Amino acid sequence: MRERIKSIVFDEFSKVVRNIESDFRYNFIRKRYNFLLSQLDEEMTANMVFVSSFESKSGFAIEACAKRIARLRFGDENVPTIVNPHGIQHNINENSIAGQIIVTKVNTDDGNLRGQISAFRATNTASGAGRNRCESGVNQNSIKENLLPLTERYMSETVHRKPVDLAFFDGQDWNILELKAGGDLDSSNAPSNVEKLLTIYVGLNVPNAKAYFATLYNKDGEGNNWSGAVKKHLAYPEMFLIGKKFWEKILPPGISFEDFEEIYKEALEEIDLNAKIREMIRNCTQN
Repeated sequence: MRERIKSIVFDEFSKVVRNIESDFRYNFIRKRYNFLLSQLDEEMTANMVFVSSFESKSGFAIEACAKRIARLRFGDENVPTIVNPHGIQHNINENSIAGQIIVTKVNTDDGNLRGQISAFRATNTASGAGRNRCESGVNQNSIKENLLPLTERYMSETVHRKPVDLAFFDGQDWNILELKAGGDLDSSNAPSNVEKLLTIYVGLNVPNAKAYFATLYNKDGEGNNWSGAVKKHLAYPEMFLIGKKFWEKILPPGISFEDFEEIYKEALEEIDLNAKIREMIRNCTQN
């Protein structure tokens, strides 16, 4: 199982490196036009280009890893590309989908439905601090009681599709996740991300579903209390899978989060990432 996971990481991050190599020179040249960086030498600028590119592209890669690793635990049929628990007839080509989507007869684009979801979130935000803290009222029970009934009102004859970062059936519940790298969203982005997750939950339209805001790592350090603007809009920790908790949710039995960290490091060492970085930087700064 360790080798299968390492093969997944190696495969997805090899794609990342190839993509970075293909547009590295172009991105480096663009940075030269930024006069704000004019005091930096070329090697430092090239390092900045790589870090920026790696951070943006690695997010997609690790999401792909998460989906493939979840399939090792729950089976391909329970982590489908097209999430369709109601067996809705559609003509969507599965090969045209990069990640995962849900298909639904609920009109998730209806403005009134979006408005009701937004109002539910807004009227249930957390308040106070310390001992006076009152957590958000958006929890697994409240979304089932207040949002799931909306599906009857907004049912249509048309098939709608909604992309989802990760969705899987664990044998008992459907789990739908809004997945971020560290989850460091600002106060203006947090509400829209929560409403996106809740809209997908309504679209899935099954009573045995749970919705989570998840992060690939704890931006405040594993083992430390995670801070983030999303905590104002979702009950913490019930609605969250942060770092280690996320990976433990999808890793196969016998593979711990610490094991996965080691596997990831081994895979990137086999890719020889550092050598490839140095070569990209050298090729740009010497020509």
